[in-house]
Amino acid sequence: MIVIHHTGSPDMDAGAEQIHGWHLGNGWAGIGYHYVIRKDGTIERGRPEWAIDSHAYGENSHTIGIHLSGDFSAVEPTTEQIDRCGALVADICERYGIPFDRAHIVGHGELMATDCPGDNLQALLDDGTIVGKAIFYYNQSHGIEDMSEAPQEQDGSKQAGRGAERFNTVNAVPDWAKPTVEKMIGKGLLQGNGESLDLSLDMLRAFVINDRAGLYS
Repeated sequence: MIVIHHTGSPDMDAGAEQIHGWHLGNGWAGIGYHYVIRKDGTIERGRPEWAIDSHAYGENSHTIGIHLSGDFSAVEPTTEQIDRCGALVADICERYGIPFDRAHIVGHGELMATDCPGDNLQALLDDGTIVGKAIFYYNQSHGIEDMSEAPQEQDGSKQAGRGAERFNTVNAVPDWAKPTVEKMIGKGLLQGNGESLDLSLDMLRAFVINDRAGLYS
């Protein structure tokens, strides 16, 4: 699992070395995150990936912590931060076999009572922006065909919601994703009978990548 964090108040472009000093002051063994992404998109290393981190109580032994510098309760993450976050998430997911989905790419506040990573960054998790960026970079690095074009509407079975297409039937699903969706329905991984699926394009991309990785075999 990958856990996303922010600096919090005050809004500042904190670097890994500065955060390391703060966390030493907490009595920890140094910086609690594995990565820090500065406002200009620079990625700085924190703890080594093999080291158990200190960023999500009760979840540290099996997670990678990514910190984006800034107070995203007050400001928006920069375009550079989100772009580099997507690329980093793609790399981590591929190396560790982490599924490209919202169950495995989460905000700190989804695991415990905290305002981290701030409403503005959490919104980019919730609307699929960060997962979508990660999928884009995975596709790009593997020369996978473009999976971003939505099909034409068919019999009202495709809806728009929260700025994204929704696919309710197997017939409405793009051809590149149909075999995966049919497989998942057959294995009971998707509930329903194929008539009320409520799938987004980002979900379909993630399912196909996971299927190609053998996770549904």
